[in-house]
Amino acid sequence: MNCELRTLLIDADDTLWENNIYFERATAEFVAALGKRGHSASRIKELLWETEQHNVKTTGYGSNAYSQSLHEVARAFQVTDMEPWIAQREQELFNHPIDLMPGVQDTLPLLHARNQVILVSKGVPDEQLGKLKRSGLASYFHKTEIVFEKDVATYRELLRVHQLQTESTWMIGNSPRSDINPAKAASLRTVFIPYHTTWWHEIEEISPNGETLVLENFGELAEHFG
Repeated sequence: MNCELRTLLIDADDTLWENNIYFERATAEFVAALGKRGHSASRIKELLWETEQHNVKTTGYGSNAYSQSLHEVARAFQVTDMEPWIAQREQELFNHPIDLMPGVQDTLPLLHARNQVILVSKGVPDEQLGKLKRSGLASYFHKTEIVFEKDVATYRELLRVHQLQTESTWMIGNSPRSDINPAKAASLRTVFIPYHTTWWHEIEEISPNGETLVLENFGELAEHFG
């Protein structure tokens, strides 16, 4: 392994394994349940969006933060009997199945053998580390970083802590807002692997500044870094 030449910072949710689909399903069920009580689907989605946008700054990301927003929206519509349902969904989301994205199982060991590979995931440590353990991929990461937010300051701190050089460090992920744009602003090189569905909070145009390699799937990383 030649760790001195290149470091790969790799996102977890929706880059290594499916994640957003489970939250989308819970949201669809939530909207449907409130709809049966006479509430407009568009208004429910709008309020949930506003609530998540406000809360994420303090609650961060993950099943608990999402469930807190569901509780707030349910109370706003005076639907108190959904509290147990939301609590159950929180547990299901926390422990959701780990379905690896195409190419991850075969490609990650190759990347690990020829690069320094660091997992960089935002969220709550016990939830994210639990997913990593269930995935069976933990041994393919030299280091693991669970952060509250992925912004320019976060990437600069990662560069400092791990003594990385910007010209040889790549951030790989599916979110323009979290994985690509702030990493580029911190002068890292980036790899964008689009995901078939993206949480509305993460939707953003990719900055034209700096270099971004766009791939169709995780397996294509082997051609560039394997």
